[in-house]
Amino acid sequence: MSNPYLIQGPALISFSGGRTSAYMLKQILDAHGGKLPDDVHVAFANTGKEREETLRFVNECAQRWGVKVHWLEFRSRKTSLPIKDRFAEVTFETAARSGEPFETLIRDKGFTPNATMRWCTAELKVRVMKWFMQSLGYKNWTNVIGLRHDEGHRVAKSRKPNKECWDNSLPLDDAKASQRDVFRFWFGKLSISDVVNACRTLGGNALTALLPQGFDLGLFGFEGNCDGCMLKARAKLWEIERTKPGTLQWWSDMENGPGKGRFVTEYSYAELIRDVRTQPDLFAGGLFDNDPDMDAECGTWCGEAA
Repeated sequence: MSNPYLIQGPALISFSGGRTSAYMLKQILDAHGGKLPDDVHVAFANTGKEREETLRFVNECAQRWGVKVHWLEFRSRKTSLPIKDRFAEVTFETAARSGEPFETLIRDKGFTPNATMRWCTAELKVRVMKWFMQSLGYKNWTNVIGLRHDEGHRVAKSRKPNKECWDNSLPLDDAKASQRDVFRFWFGKLSISDVVNACRTLGGNALTALLPQGFDLGLFGFEGNCDGCMLKARAKLWEIERTKPGTLQWWSDMENGPGKGRFVTEYSYAELIRDVRTQPDLFAGGLFDNDPDMDAECGTWCGEAA
């Protein structure tokens, strides 16, 4: 049986910045003896609303494992521009951290994305990665996605034929890798709560002695990579704002400014912020510590995949 982690180029490994896709990247690197073929590229698309922990994690994976990760950001949808000018390649140090790429797209479209028009992933991640590969001269390639074997409906969706210039490859599904395998890789016998609490109370250096890999993302499942993603349940957005006040302010600003609409029909982000300030402990107590970790592409909650 061939090794599912041996990737034939040209290929793009889509690195979401979560634990699952990082686990996949490490398996692919190991299968290739620690060095990827020249025509196999790794890319992380930053929306400007990724958690700082996510940005640090992507950077640490690249440094520890000696792999080049291309940090990409959206710049323009104008088809009159050359492809290379529609996105920018940045670094950990220069990556947007205040939602700039996302805001640019919202201003361009004139409305916010929502559950039925979820164009943020398609525009800020999928299309940006497509432009990146086209800018390198590729007309067709394999798109390597970090979907596990236990993410059945998402796997089935990604296995369907598409009309794009790439074919999807799902090595984690082929290897029958599950969330248990991912957790064992990062945590050993520790729980995610143990790890995140140690990271926050003792500092990242304390993880070296605790964890098999010596580092971790440092986020609970409910937090996800996208800090205020509209697909998160109201209670989870509430908990995010309660534990990290100010996180949802950008989302509220977009609704009241260039977005001219709501991310969620049932409530506004301003209402969420108000509710947290008036009833800060309603959902407190670590209710979401064991949330499933589904991080392919746009953080824990997005169902789209490049």
